[in-house]
Amino acid sequence: MDQRDVRAAWQKFVERGTLSGDVRSTVAASWQRSRQHSVTVDRAKAPLVAEAELFRQRAKHAALRQAARCALQNSRTFLSDAGSIMILTDPTGLIIDTQGDARVIDAGRAVHLEHGGRWSEADIGTNAIGAALADSCPVQIHGAEHFCTEVQRWTCAAVPVHDPSDGELLGVVDISGPASTFNPQSLALAVAVGHHVESVLAQLARQDKEQLLCDFIAKRASWATEECILLDRRGAILHATERGLRAMKDNGLNTDGDAPTRFLKTVAFEDWPAKLKEILPHASFELVKNGSTGVGAIVVMHTRRRAPGERGAVAIRGRDAALPAAPSHHAQASQPPATSAGNKRPRFVAEDPNVLAIVRRVESAAARKMPILIRGETGTGKEQLARHAHAASRRSGAFVAVNCAALPDSLIEAELFGYADGAFTGARSGGAIGLVKEADGGTLFLDEIGDMPVALQGVLLRLLDDWTVRPVGGSAFKVDVFLVSATNAALDKAIAEGRFRSDLLYRLNTLEVRLPRLRERCDFDAIARQLLHKIDPGCDITAEALARLASNHWHGNIRELGNMLARLTLGVSNGLIDEACVDAMIGHVIGQVIARPPQDTGSLHDVQRARILMVYAETNGNVSETARRLGVSRNTIYRALGQPRP
Repeated sequence: MDQRDVRAAWQKFVERGTLSGDVRSTVAASWQRSRQHSVTVDRAKAPLVAEAELFRQRAKHAALRQAARCALQNSRTFLSDAGSIMILTDPTGLIIDTQGDARVIDAGRAVHLEHGGRWSEADIGTNAIGAALADSCPVQIHGAEHFCTEVQRWTCAAVPVHDPSDGELLGVVDISGPASTFNPQSLALAVAVGHHVESVLAQLARQDKEQLLCDFIAKRASWATEECILLDRRGAILHATERGLRAMKDNGLNTDGDAPTRFLKTVAFEDWPAKLKEILPHASFELVKNGSTGVGAIVVMHTRRRAPGERGAVAIRGRDAALPAAPSHHAQASQPPATSAGNKRPRFVAEDPNVLAIVRRVESAAARKMPILIRGETGTGKEQLARHAHAASRRSGAFVAVNCAALPDSLIEAELFGYADGAFTGARSGGAIGLVKEADGGTLFLDEIGDMPVALQGVLLRLLDDWTVRPVGGSAFKVDVFLVSATNAALDKAIAEGRFRSDLLYRLNTLEVRLPRLRERCDFDAIARQLLHKIDPGCDITAEALARLASNHWHGNIRELGNMLARLTLGVSNGLIDEACVDAMIGHVIGQVIARPPQDTGSLHDVQRARILMVYAETNGNVSETARRLGVSRNTIYRALGQPRP
């Protein structure tokens, strides 16, 4: 509809309350809501809040303003020529920031399209900000589509901004200008800016999460015998052990559904201690801030220890006594049940929240004997997680590991299912029970299933049908086996190329998890200390040396780290690995780059050289690998290093 038709339809609705079928449904619905709000068409301007209230709301929504700051500043340039302004509002439609064409900002004051103006539909009738809030979707309102006459001089496009973590409405980004500046692309621009703001919010949330985790890890040793729960600024539980959640439940909080602390999102950060004390009277709290902005809290559960066997006892233990008492700043997360072999527990470090979530899912699946498929790069700890699953399953049988890629095609069935005495030429006297029978009552771990020969895949499928073992030359019998598989291969590609059977994959991956690379985990120190204790219990490592090691790329992941630590233990005589030892082993370049991070001088050349040096350090001084990662020639790397080409 052109503007004359829209104005005629608006006039008809105002006078008789009837709607034309040609009016956009978004506009028609907003007109009806405006009437329900008792807004009159002669309302000349939006309400304007007092300066004190505006100040409070701007402070309350500081995170949103920070996320939108860059886009608003840029709009001063690219909207000036368009005769438009960019507006940021809070969730109620209160304008908290504006930027753009100064002349348009001045003109907007006539209708209070300025800081402190309230632009919900209840305040000023149909407009893009109010409609976007009401419909929770992008909206463009032009000219006569506005409900109030004075506002019909304007055109606007708005998009709601949501919290990327939980979808809560945070505010609105709007682009407005005189009706003569109408541009159908304004809505697309508003949507792009809204997405940008949400991505910045997600990045800030990740930074806050990292700060919380680092703060927690640094101070964890202070509460070695206590259970801790880590809350982010939204009141969500970022990290907690099962025993910590149990202790919270013992304090009367329901932890089965959403986090019982989520109400804290609406509480002023300085009021958190009082609120937390109300719901957790036996706990203490430490708030974590980024400057003056609160990012979360560490809750320490001081649960009374009861004697073993005491009725109603809550078994909350500290760090596993088998671990080195100190200097680790980490707690050993997620302890599985004891195994039958000497009552020993497998050592699987899971203090990274993402890995801890994986471990909990694996433990739950193991308890129900669900087949588990573990994916991940070489050296990420797939077999260790499989052994952890075996322990969590509480099965009394053995853990039997099978390298599928190493099984000879001609002896697949004999190796897996065994054979009777004299079943074939060269068979061992007395026969063999086979790997599957060895795992009866326990766990069968199929490693490198992505490289499994096609012949073995068919054999394995027959086994999974009814778990009946048919030894070569012998009688069939049933087995009770918990199946765990692992691979670093791209199985989807292997299936597409006919190298792996899709029906077998669906039998193996009732639960499928993927272990992250070592450099993606935040529990590097705990992993390194646990490996070092296993390699040489009498050897220790300094925090500075750990920091140097953590900066490496670790293409071989935990396995490569273990090998590096083993080499380092051979080079120390006093039982302490320090940064000098690490530098001597992996080269001085890493130490130099980390110890003196390149400063941003504003020179593009300096920024590029800093990036090259950092990647060069990550690759342990490998020029070819550095050039490959950066997509430049080796000559470029040599020039950045100040070295002649060999």
